[in-house]
Amino acid sequence: MTVLVTGATGFIGLNLLAHVEGTDRDPVAMVRASSSTARLPEGVETVEADLSDPDSLAAALAGVDSVVHLAAAVYDTGAMAGTNVAGTERLVEAAADADVDRFVFVSTIGAHPAVPADADSTYQQSKVASEELLFGRDHPFEVSAVYPTYIFGPRDYRLTRYEHVRPVATNRVLVPPLYTDAKYNVVHVDDVVGTIAHCLDGAPGRHLVTGPNVTNKQFLTTIARHTPGKCRVVSVPYGVIKYGVKPAMDLLHRVGISPVPGAGFTDREDFGTVREALTERAPVRQRDWRAAIGDTVAWYDRVGLL
Repeated sequence: MTVLVTGATGFIGLNLLAHVEGTDRDPVAMVRASSSTARLPEGVETVEADLSDPDSLAAALAGVDSVVHLAAAVYDTGAMAGTNVAGTERLVEAAADADVDRFVFVSTIGAHPAVPADADSTYQQSKVASEELLFGRDHPFEVSAVYPTYIFGPRDYRLTRYEHVRPVATNRVLVPPLYTDAKYNVVHVDDVVGTIAHCLDGAPGRHLVTGPNVTNKQFLTTIARHTPGKCRVVSVPYGVIKYGVKPAMDLLHRVGISPVPGAGFTDREDFGTVREALTERAPVRQRDWRAAIGDTVAWYDRVGLL
């Protein structure tokens, strides 16, 4: 089976290529002219194409059996309509013309019909619009969509989760305002790539990949358990943060000591949580969320970041 993988040089893409290495799947990494291929596994075939160029997509899909679509603009809101929506539409049209068997789209938890998308998130809205191109139309190929929550694991070269690990690794004691009130739903990248492989075997439809919802203390304490050093995470009641930490930070900000006011410390952040009925769901056997954090920390340590 020849599989074209868009976004192959990203976090999920690199883990997917490692997952299929040595199997009967023959991945082809679709890369742009500006992409670095240095981190791709040795021997992986590459093809240069761009989601904005239909001719290049047609050439990239020649002889391909299945498509895994990972490429997306995640942080550049100005590029999301052109890349995430219009780019997906061009790829879908090219896949139909190429007579592929399966099309696997990796989405985000906020785009799943059972999890209302954030109206203020341009990224989530772009994923919802992309899926309308897949599930709102008839296609000559099977369509699968994968909906992960907050992904952890190795090969995070873009350091998307490093912001959580570094404060724990560099402090002996962690108290607000070094962290804010938050909840997380963590999944291992292995669960995501395993679900993608499951879809390539013939599993059309929508597939959640979720873990349990965990508190900020559980999350940070687990990071501390795996980082070098002996960081202690002190849990502070939300009332203390709201009526103690926030006013203190506001005062320090007014006198020029703190660069930020206290408002940010009372925001209750959410990282992929879902209602309890949707937790711990995946079509494959899942890794424990603690292992996801442990593997991430171990990888950061291995590459010299801790």
